[in-house]
Amino acid sequence: MGIYYKKQFGQSSTVGLWEITETLDFLYKNILLNEEEIKSFSYFKNELRKLHWLSYRNLLKEIISPKDYSHVVYDDNGKPFLSCKSHHLSVSHSGKFSAAIISNKYPVGIDIEKIHPRIEKLACKFLSEKELSDIDKNNKTEMLQVYWGAKEALYKLYGMKELLFPENIFIKPFEYNNAGEIEGEINTKNFSKKYTLFYERIENYMLVHVTDDELGVRLWRRS
Repeated sequence: MGIYYKKQFGQSSTVGLWEITETLDFLYKNILLNEEEIKSFSYFKNELRKLHWLSYRNLLKEIISPKDYSHVVYDDNGKPFLSCKSHHLSVSHSGKFSAAIISNKYPVGIDIEKIHPRIEKLACKFLSEKELSDIDKNNKTEMLQVYWGAKEALYKLYGMKELLFPENIFIKPFEYNNAGEIEGEINTKNFSKKYTLFYERIENYMLVHVTDDELGVRLWRRS
């Protein structure tokens, strides 16, 4: 199917979603990989991992203009970026979808996950006690998926590995709908900032993303 979803957020960010219906051969031939990417791809053994890796590169080619697109590389913390540094980017994949967010101005983060009740057994590993008490029992699985996706997106935006989900990333209480805005915060000994995140249920998946602009701080202060 290819592009399933493409939306503009604010003046600088674009979110894209790719539904994987193509063969590995099609996805591989539809993009031009450099030698380093070909070498990396050759190490993958799992077919779904190959499909995710190729599909998000195909997606980026559709949401970034040809003049600004370049090969994807990774920093020492595993955070992806374009070798030409024209855009900040973040990617995610789960099941039949690959997702990406790009911005020509600000750091970004994104997460997509298939909604599954097993997340309820893991909640205590990524939520604080306060966050656990805020969960609406009527929408428990969906809310937990939003919390997880929001923390993943903020972790990716921050781009360094020392963050602990229950201790350094917090999500303000919210009322769950199938799509909406939530407010989050990264708080460490040396860093503190508040953000506005967007979430949306797409079929049986939860998509959450964030852009590191000042809008998030202003929205938080109004509440």
